[in-house]
Amino acid sequence: MFINYFKTAVRNLWKHKTFSFINIIGLTIGLTSFLLIALFVFDEHTFDRFHKNSDSIYRVVESKTSAEGKTTKRSGTGFQVSARATADMPEIKDVARISVYGRTNVASAENKENVFYEDFTAGSNGFMSVFSFPLLYGDRNKALTEPNSVIITEESAKKYFGTSNAVGKVLLFWDNVPYKVTAVLKDFPPNSSISINVLVSEASLQTNDEARKFLETDWSSGAFATFFQLKDKTDITALNNKLDNLITANHKADAGTKSHVELQALKDIHFYSGDIEGDSGKKGNLSYIYVFLVVACFIIFIACINYMNLSTARFTNRGKEIAIRKVSGASRVELLKHFLAEALLVTILSVVLSLVLVNALLPAFNSFTEKELSISANTDYRIWTGIFLVTAIVTFLAGLYPALFQSGLNPLSLLKGKIQVGRGNISLRRSLVVFQFMISIVLIAATIIIYEQMRYVNNKDMGFDKDKLVVIDINSGDVRLGAETIKNEFAKLAQVRSVAVTSRVPGEWKTIPSVKVNNNNSNPNEGKDMYFFGVDEQFLSTYNIRLLNGRNFHASGNADSAAVLINESAARELGITEALGQAITIPSVRFGGDNRSMLDKPFTATVAGIVKDFNFQSLHEPLAPMVLGFRKNPVHVIDYFTVKLAGGDIEATIKKMDEILHSVDQRHLFEYHFLDKQWDLLYREDKIRQIIFLVVALLAIFIAALGLLGLTIYAAEQRVKEIGVRKVLGASVTGIVVMLSKDFLKLVLVAAVIAIPLAWFFMHKWLEDFAYRVDIKWWVFVLSALAAVFIAMSTICLQVVKAAIANPVKSLRTE
Repeated sequence: MFINYFKTAVRNLWKHKTFSFINIIGLTIGLTSFLLIALFVFDEHTFDRFHKNSDSIYRVVESKTSAEGKTTKRSGTGFQVSARATADMPEIKDVARISVYGRTNVASAENKENVFYEDFTAGSNGFMSVFSFPLLYGDRNKALTEPNSVIITEESAKKYFGTSNAVGKVLLFWDNVPYKVTAVLKDFPPNSSISINVLVSEASLQTNDEARKFLETDWSSGAFATFFQLKDKTDITALNNKLDNLITANHKADAGTKSHVELQALKDIHFYSGDIEGDSGKKGNLSYIYVFLVVACFIIFIACINYMNLSTARFTNRGKEIAIRKVSGASRVELLKHFLAEALLVTILSVVLSLVLVNALLPAFNSFTEKELSISANTDYRIWTGIFLVTAIVTFLAGLYPALFQSGLNPLSLLKGKIQVGRGNISLRRSLVVFQFMISIVLIAATIIIYEQMRYVNNKDMGFDKDKLVVIDINSGDVRLGAETIKNEFAKLAQVRSVAVTSRVPGEWKTIPSVKVNNNNSNPNEGKDMYFFGVDEQFLSTYNIRLLNGRNFHASGNADSAAVLINESAARELGITEALGQAITIPSVRFGGDNRSMLDKPFTATVAGIVKDFNFQSLHEPLAPMVLGFRKNPVHVIDYFTVKLAGGDIEATIKKMDEILHSVDQRHLFEYHFLDKQWDLLYREDKIRQIIFLVVALLAIFIAALGLLGLTIYAAEQRVKEIGVRKVLGASVTGIVVMLSKDFLKLVLVAAVIAIPLAWFFMHKWLEDFAYRVDIKWWVFVLSALAAVFIAMSTICLQVVKAAIANPVKSLRTE
């Protein structure tokens, strides 16, 4: 019986090729879009869940509320918090600690010229037991137990040693300090919040007497990312309180501040860490994940609507077939099965085609989203289960209503050709067309607004000039000591306009240090939170930043070591209107989540000048107060050269700069970035969303247009005699075109009326993520509606005109 259903379904699809093509293409595009987005969403939702004990792993997050009521969170805590908690609290089964100590040059002992720069990251022995990162070589239980041991990834092993099995080989850190490779891990998966190239044993830190003394008393540094593996049925709230009490009993908080510890589930880190300092892992946005998933479902729904519309509209062509089946004894259930078999066949064909398309598109999609998605026999069973469920859902969604509608028709009326279509059926079909174009108009408006915001971001006056700026990393002590010589040699190059040395740059990709600034001497440990750059006298001219008040730094060396410049925002916070002679004190400096002050004693400086505000972070962030210290300051050493180029042969100029650096340090690895490209990376996620919305909008419009085309073809076929009669009675081609078009045009206009407020609401919410944003203009919605009208009219125009100019005599003879 089922084979007979499918045979009949194949014959029917082949007989009506145009409508079959429209249905299959529409569903294929809808399913392809859905599968790509579903793979992306699945990957996001499975972040960090590949660990064997992922449900029982929690990260310690400390929050601190200042006397002014400002709360900051950090992903690190002091060493003793985990050391004592593990010993005193039976709920904690194991602990893993990770701490980062800046970048260092790393080379293999076999080839000291093969130098790379890596973050010097230390991990406790629990790292290998708490987490389940796949181990390729070595002993998981002993890999991080001994001092001067290191574990590396497979990619790093090949990079340093040319082979993946590097156990027993030696890496040199800090030029000549040897570390023995004790294990090689499989490369960290893209959906991991933790990603490390080289990880030295925490035991290595304790070989240093000064470091050991620090660890023995460290309750508040924030330098250690701490992960607890808890026993089953642990009361998280109670354990939070225990940790709070432990810290309170052993560490006195700063006056006026309140501290609190809470455990964050490993599975929540990816989506719920946006407000946590010191978290350098990949951060997701749950809101956008839901938006993409809903949009993907809408795309499939639009394709299903096409099937429903065309199937119910074409029922008169199949009237006699349905009637004969009923007269021959076919029950309604059997007819339902028959029509659902047709829908299933269309869906299966579409799924197969979409799987082929997905595999063809995945390489480009992975490159675009920076993921490693795949769909094959080895793909997670949940993906394949989802595909089978989607196939079933689409079959019932697309086929059930037409099947119920057609199987319920009266056979006698069908044979007589006297079929009256209820108003409900036509209303439903019109409602579905309205829904299709409503979604299309919302997506068009969203795409335009995102484009306008991105154009605003790219063209906004940032308060400095980022064009033709090359930023070169300072990666060694020799280069740092020879910075003045290198700077002078750079300046001699024909294509170089100016050169500056700085500790950080606008659009910084590393951590920008924050400082406390005090200018009233009321309490040297309190002050306003501000950011800090160390710069030289060429910084303002190289970046084209305006000096509003006071003076720039002097070119001579030590004269300005205790001088600073501040921006307008800092001047307002400190109540400074005239720069010269104003003294400020910087009692502490922090880097990200590390709460240790890097200052031996408070830094007292004199404000030499006030500069115009400039954006040094993305436009998602409000403009913040900034202190610019002279390059020879105790807060932060210089870390970059910034070279302003005049143009010309940029590649040749960069090569010459590389040669100058290597003349000072033979082993220096030349790293450089074009600053405008780095700024583009700050908005990469926004631009990905822009492209996704654009592609999805185009697909939604295309599928909706396909459905409208099918309905237009069918409407023209059903009204062929009416058109013939009207033409014989003198109706013009224009009049007939208007008659056939106006019903569809009304539906698109109704869709626009519904879509406009929806689009405004959603895009207003999206723009709230930007501190600097465009206003939503009325013309965006008008343009979106007109675009939908134009697409609809373009789609139906050819068929409508073809019907209008047909020979009326031939139309009237047709039976």
